[in-house]
Amino acid sequence: MRTLFEDTELRADLEDENRGKASKHLLLSLWFVALVFLAGTWGVYRWAMSRPAPLPPPPPVSLDDLRQTGAAFSAFNTLIREGKWTEAEAMLSTAARQRLMDEKKTLSESLLDKFKDLKLVETASTPSIDRSIPGQFRQDFVYVLTDEQATRTEQKIIPLVLVIENGKIVLNSWWDDKQPPEGEKKPEEQKKA
Repeated sequence: MRTLFEDTELRADLEDENRGKASKHLLLSLWFVALVFLAGTWGVYRWAMSRPAPLPPPPPVSLDDLRQTGAAFSAFNTLIREGKWTEAEAMLSTAARQRLMDEKKTLSESLLDKFKDLKLVETASTPSIDRSIPGQFRQDFVYVLTDEQATRTEQKIIPLVLVIENGKIVLNSWWDDKQPPEGEKKPEEQKKA
């Protein structure tokens, strides 16, 4: 016959044996979780390092930024030099397009006026910059035009005015407000008439 102490010892031995099995399973489970965590961390690190850095956000559109205004002037003048008039018209403001429709002229007729048959070969900026009107940036450009045989060369100074419309820098005018385009009367002439 077994005594109470023997039963207690037997029960304790069985519990120790069960705890040992459970602790072995727990230890294996913890090692597995640790390995999965390390592999996942390494994978995320490799993925993050192989991706290109995100591009910085573009600067806000501003007429005070000379890079943005210079890029707008350069793009417009390049399109004109290459003879891409429809793309150049896409850079115009709504008011400028309306003025073209009112004049019943194309951009080349309005911009180059009597030199519209000549080819633009060079554009050069002048130091003449005007920022006196808020929301506008005006700069004069010298357009050098020549004919097909390069026998006749003409120069014309054109004031280009930039404004911000719909979050983009667009060309608003290319005529001097003090000197209206050909065919229009000057303010003094309108008073006399």
